[in-house]
Amino acid sequence: MHSQSKAFRNDVLLAEKLVKAIDPNALMLKLANPARDQPTDWPQATPENFSLVMSKMAEVARPQDRVLLLISTHSNPGLLNISVGGKHVPPITTKALSDALAPLNKVPTLVVLSACYSGAFVEPLKAPNRVVLAATDVGRTTFNCQYNGNNTPFAEALFSQSGAENRSMTDWMGEAQKAIAAQEKRRKVSASQPRIFVGDKAKAWADQPLKNWLQEP
Repeated sequence: MHSQSKAFRNDVLLAEKLVKAIDPNALMLKLANPARDQPTDWPQATPENFSLVMSKMAEVARPQDRVLLLISTHSNPGLLNISVGGKHVPPITTKALSDALAPLNKVPTLVVLSACYSGAFVEPLKAPNRVVLAATDVGRTTFNCQYNGNNTPFAEALFSQSGAENRSMTDWMGEAQKAIAAQEKRRKVSASQPRIFVGDKAKAWADQPLKNWLQEP
């Protein structure tokens, strides 16, 4: 959602690669604010377009469907920042994201937030049939989101993970947490402490291999 790093659009492509490998028929709705020299073939990730995509998703999603929402961007506590062509526009707040997801409460939904301070979104996004994966704890930052970064560390640790499709969501996240901690130790930077929430109704499908959950019903 932020045009000041190539990593954010690249994260979407990385997630798409994993999802399409598991289910080639998966419906993908992609928004991005590309950095300089990146393709501009997707709709812009403006607040209006985000709201439109979320409302349309709520219209078409059936209880037996599964939804994966990835947001990768710069952020401040409680705010997912949006930059279009280098210009800042109103961010997505915790309430706005919670409200956008509310119509999907009955649909199994995985939310992945690759952003600094993204742990601040975990509590507001809790729902029985939802899993939330956040790159950091509430007051912590991540690293390596500079302009030329290939991917954010959290998205890379998840979506480039070898054998991810055979792991449950909890194990998938556990492997990502270990990989991030090892990088932080090597770089001598503060721990980001990625967070996970699993709703009561989500526990059954969160314990399945990722490929079972993502495959077409």
